[in-house]
Amino acid sequence: MPTSLDASSSEATRLWPIWVAFGFPLLLIALEATPIAPNFLYVMLGIPALLLVWAGIGVWGAILTVRLLLRSAWRKAVIAAVLPLAIVGVALRPTSFIHFCSYAGDTIHFYVRYPSYMKAVQATPQNGEPRLLTFNLGGMIWASSGFVYDESDQMMRGPSMQSSDWKIRTQNSELGCGYGAIPMPGPTRFAKHWYIAWFPC
Repeated sequence: MPTSLDASSSEATRLWPIWVAFGFPLLLIALEATPIAPNFLYVMLGIPALLLVWAGIGVWGAILTVRLLLRSAWRKAVIAAVLPLAIVGVALRPTSFIHFCSYAGDTIHFYVRYPSYMKAVQATPQNGEPRLLTFNLGGMIWASSGFVYDESDQMMRGPSMQSSDWKIRTQNSELGCGYGAIPMPGPTRFAKHWYIAWFPC
């Protein structure tokens, strides 16, 4: 006679397409939160390899969906279809998907190491000007990413709205060659003045 444990195991097995569909993005986010994220080999080979494996499993999910539909196993077919549909959705906007995983991973990384970042900010002497610190996480030769603490919150302003003093101070950091940035998501008490940024140099 099947036990409740056997039933739970069988249900988990049937739900594998859902686990893979949502587990893969979570895996990418987790990897983006680790020191391996800016590694050249991981970016150029690791991520594409993982995407190919995910796509391969998705193909099997699509074949399984068709087989289940032919057998009129509607509930199982819907479950199996989740994976290929998720992959098709990602394939339509791959850059947005990678950026989402990257930002989510960076956010997790930031909050895990938040005490050390704030310690660096507090250790910076105040000289009458708002503090401006850049924490570069590394990346490719041609681009990198990291965090910026901008006490004046001029990061997101247009050039005409940024003070000349702020622009001068950025010349000695990664911000001097241009940048893109978004405010750090999360509670204001932690995220205030913090930004996720990427630098083209």
